[in-house]
Amino acid sequence: MRLILALSAALLAACASPQDRCLRQAQAPLVELDAQISESEQALTRGYRIMPATEARTTVHICAWPKEPVLFCTRHTPATRETRVAVDAGSEQANLDRLRAERRAVAEETAQRVASCNAV
Repeated sequence: MRLILALSAALLAACASPQDRCLRQAQAPLVELDAQISESEQALTRGYRIMPATEARTTVHICAWPKEPVLFCTRHTPATRETRVAVDAGSEQANLDRLRAERRAVAEETAQRVASCNAV
């Protein structure tokens, strides 16, 4: 399923015009930085970050084999759950201030890149 989604996304990206691809590449660093700022603001407001944690779970089920009537089998499946990790408000605020300052510089670069994409 993921392979189909990845292939279809690649196909759609290949169908985009050169200007659309240029704009998307020019804006990518700013979009990523905005996502980091949003995540940091949410963590600061809540007081914790939500981090994914993967744990292995073992389940027992009944397997039927042709020569044996019943056999117990185990299956190991990874399970992902969300855990809350407390944040230090001072360091998180410092990180948020750094990200916002970095965003101003990246926004200027992005504006120049977008202008060069529109000039083409």
